[in-house]
Amino acid sequence: MGDKKQRKVRNYLIDRHFQLKYTGMVVFVTVSVASGLGYVAYGFSQGQTEALTAHIAAQPDLDPETASDLEQFAQQEDRKIRNAILAGVLLLTLALGFTGIIVTHRVVGPAYRMKRLFAHVGEGRFEVTTGIRKGDELQELYHSFAAMVESLRDQRGEEIEQLEQTLIKMEAAGVQSAYITELKAVLERIRKTVD
Repeated sequence: MGDKKQRKVRNYLIDRHFQLKYTGMVVFVTVSVASGLGYVAYGFSQGQTEALTAHIAAQPDLDPETASDLEQFAQQEDRKIRNAILAGVLLLTLALGFTGIIVTHRVVGPAYRMKRLFAHVGEGRFEVTTGIRKGDELQELYHSFAAMVESLRDQRGEEIEQLEQTLIKMEAAGVQSAYITELKAVLERIRKTVD
């Protein structure tokens, strides 16, 4: 459990369902807003092109070739704006997707580690053999859990000591019983949980 693994790309998706779900939600909302704003900006650009076309048509003395060049230039600028918006939305999607995976990894990683620690404590092993990485989220929760385990370990140690003292007193009093042998076996099992 205390082994230190190097971060690899596949290690970033610890809980695929959770990480992809929340990353997808953030990406969807942001891309929707960015696409809406891009649509408005592109519509504004097309409106400017139409206004320029109307202005050109209102000038009968303008050379037809110059008028055609101006219209083509305006349409070319519309395409540039459209392409820039599409590229921007694509880059935003990729950046947010990558960032979402990294951020959710910093939550899921500690949660995964704590889940393993819960299992150890559930099996009766009162030890915290590993920490969480610097920069991960849930630091306070992890440290509170580690403190709780240490407190339980100390309590278990005190209980073992009391049981040992009671056994010594019973043996000193000359009590001979199969129950004492059974109690010693139980005490030995309990001692292994804190060693």
